Amino acid sequence: MAQRQALVTPAERMAPQRGRARVASVASATAPQVSIERLILHHLDHRAGRCDLVDEAATLDETGMRFFASHVASAAERADWHARFREDDDAVPAQVSDLLGDADQFVRASRSLAKRLFAYMRSRAGAIAPGDFVAIAYRLGDEPARHVALLKMDHDQQRLIRSFTQQGAHRRVAISVAENLLPEARSLQKCALVSLDEASHSFRVRLLDTQAGPRSDGVAAFFYRDFLAASLTASSRRQTRLFLSETNAWLTQHGEVFQPRELLAFYAARRVALAGEVVRLRDFAAAALPQRADLAESLAERLIASVLDAADLRGEHPFFPVDHAAAKGYLEKVTLELDGGMRLTVSAARFDELVKVAAERTDEGKFALTLESLVMREVTG
Repeated sequence: MAQRQALVTPAERMAPQRGRARVASVASATAPQVSIERLILHHLDHRAGRCDLVDEAATLDETGMRFFASHVASAAERADWHARFREDDDAVPAQVSDLLGDADQFVRASRSLAKRLFAYMRSRAGAIAPGDFVAIAYRLGDEPARHVALLKMDHDQQRLIRSFTQQGAHRRVAISVAENLLPEARSLQKCALVSLDEASHSFRVRLLDTQAGPRSDGVAAFFYRDFLAASLTASSRRQTRLFLSETNAWLTQHGEVFQPRELLAFYAARRVALAGEVVRLRDFAAAALPQRADLAESLAERLIASVLDAADLRGEHPFFPVDHAAAKGYLEKVTLELDGGMRLTVSAARFDELVKVAAERTDEGKFALTLESLVMREVTG
């Protein structure tokens, strides 16, 4: 651990520096703005044997800066995984530390990382698409800390215009974005967002990787397992989403045996669980199915296996922390799917007031719902 601590960025590297690149920002209603301070792009075409490395930070116009800031913001919203650098490979943490340094360190570190990524891409040439490696130093809102984003982007000649120039042995790249095309930040499939945790003097990694997973292997794992030399842990966001999807899947398999009052009790228990700070999976299963101990055990085992993807998280009292942003929409609205493609959406706070559900199914096995409203009008637009 002493060796790892020596690699992290000292405090002076986090201070503002003179002569840094022009800053562009992107903000959303729910997240702090992303301010790009320095960016470099290297083109990697392993199939053609080309590793086009540049020697200075990229030149971008305001549109280009906002394009990449939107990619970082989108990655932060979509990153479903946390990761930690493995102890047996200190190369990437050392380079990330240098990316937070001065301009020369930033360029050298980005080139080393690009070569590393190129080597792994070349070893699996038939399965990985050529593209660009982008390293970004950025800040969030008014925070003094600087962060790093590492992006592997598929080649986009239509939207992203890259112009490489050579002067002697010095290579530059200028980047612009086609203004007549809408940005597609959600097309980004691989991005690591790395921050320095000052308390532990180590790096925290948030990972957007659409192929990542505890059982991914081969080419699906090349970005995080090979290139980053990182091990995955699911984020609370992913665990919260998995909890919702897995409880729904379990109900699809077993729901026919339940009376309406039992289903409503199940939904109520799920909302109570997600309104807290953590969900204790065995306690939730017992609260959701108080009269069906055998099924409660089945539910608990399924959730433990699917939501807690790492064996070391499945202790005697397995739980996960709730991501309140991921649970917010579910806690605010009750949406019921009914026959004929109908959907009933009601405020969760007023559901019991506006919708009456019979405690038992009808003789035909149907649910009987009674709606009460002072208003009834057709929505036409």
